[in-house]
Amino acid sequence: MTKTISAAALILLTAPALSAQGEFWGELKAGRFGVGFRAVYQADPARSYDPDYPTPGRTAAKKARPIFAAIWYPAPSGEGKSMLHRDYLRAVTLDSGAPDFAQRLRIHTRDQAALYMLGKEYDDLTTEDHARWDGLLSTPVYAVLNAPAAEGKFPVILYHPGLAGTYEDNAVLCEFLASHGYIVISSAYQSADSSSLNIDGDLETSLADLAVLLRFSATLPFADPDRVAAIGHSYGAQAVIAWRALPNSPLDAVVFLDSNVLYVGLDAPQFPAIKAAVARNPKSAVPVIFFADRERHPHFETFTPYLKFAPHYEVDTPTLEHNAFVSQGAVVKDEPARRAYEAVCAVILQFLNAQVKADPAPIASDLLHVRTVPGAPPPPTGAQIARVFRAEGPTNQQALTAFLRNADFDALIAAAAILFDGDEKKQAVDLLKQSTRIHPKSAAIQESLGEALQQTGDPDAAQAAFDTALALLPGDDTLSADQKETLQHSIEQSRKK
Repeated sequence: MTKTISAAALILLTAPALSAQGEFWGELKAGRFGVGFRAVYQADPARSYDPDYPTPGRTAAKKARPIFAAIWYPAPSGEGKSMLHRDYLRAVTLDSGAPDFAQRLRIHTRDQAALYMLGKEYDDLTTEDHARWDGLLSTPVYAVLNAPAAEGKFPVILYHPGLAGTYEDNAVLCEFLASHGYIVISSAYQSADSSSLNIDGDLETSLADLAVLLRFSATLPFADPDRVAAIGHSYGAQAVIAWRALPNSPLDAVVFLDSNVLYVGLDAPQFPAIKAAVARNPKSAVPVIFFADRERHPHFETFTPYLKFAPHYEVDTPTLEHNAFVSQGAVVKDEPARRAYEAVCAVILQFLNAQVKADPAPIASDLLHVRTVPGAPPPPTGAQIARVFRAEGPTNQQALTAFLRNADFDALIAAAAILFDGDEKKQAVDLLKQSTRIHPKSAAIQESLGEALQQTGDPDAAQAAFDTALALLPGDDTLSADQKETLQHSIEQSRKK
């Protein structure tokens, strides 16, 4: 069992001996793998980066956006000599394809790590602070630089730090998960034009970087990119839950670590972007686990309307400062805070094992309170509706009606389109007619029925359906104002045909 480092010992620490696990791990137990670490750079030609930055009178020199990728991965146990914590900072400039950017990133990472771990800007450190800083940097970690990967294909976890975070701010969690058979990839997520190394809260930049990292993961011979999860802290938590809500999101699970949105709610004025993002796909069934400090009275319910079909877990911790939800902040705290952080890591592993590896073991903790909220059965998709409608036809109307009643309007319209495109036009019209009886206040279904009737040579019935759709439109509370305007324009154009 690895010893616990006291605060006093950390101050005096200068050259600790190697141990079976990283000194920062405390009571966490490694899995059956060793841990390798690599740092590489990718280039995103779809976005640009000017290494000199715009100045008056100078033509911008645009390069592809540099994407730093830090990779923790399962390695053979006992392979090589453990890195020291300082090696994480040095890794930023190793074999860089963007040396100008890499040097800036190394300084930025050092400065932010000092702020997280010592509470001071690097340039403000005293002689005593520097002794403590050197001790922290000299601490062995669990990873081995450039170790060979273990045999097998491992799930991919993408990690996103918060606004003031750095790529290795949660290195203990990344190492811990890698030892249990996961590949964890983190990045810098710098501002869109790379002029600032701070993560600036722009969701589009974060989502684009995450997509690049996921594509990169598919090139790793030991990765299984069909099993993917994401972990985010603070703003990073908002970014990964927004990624979950994208159409055709690749994620199998999301870990949401202590974002301020849990304490003030999605309706707070500073969160319109994240609210709009999660509202894009309230039908998602991708499971989420939320972590928050119980003393700050989290409002887990703020996400409930967008998680109807997703099993999710609400985990509150004993008193834990915001930055102690990541290892950079936790390892310099008192023992209760470190134990709480370690419990968070253990529950994250349980959650990922359950959702990504289908491990039936319960998600539970002696120290944390875990509340499980099962998701409702998801509504049928358009393809499922079309398949059932073909199978049941007119023979079992009672069962078919019950099935269609549970479907949303978009899925019913999509099912009719599938039938229509498959040259089953009569069945498509029959499905839409039955849908209008089940959902008599839907202007969208009436409009789709009018389109189908028009294309099957029944113009009078089509005009009647369009008239009904226009009459229903003002009172259809399932549509937003923009959707009503778009639908009205579509109906008026169809009536002219």
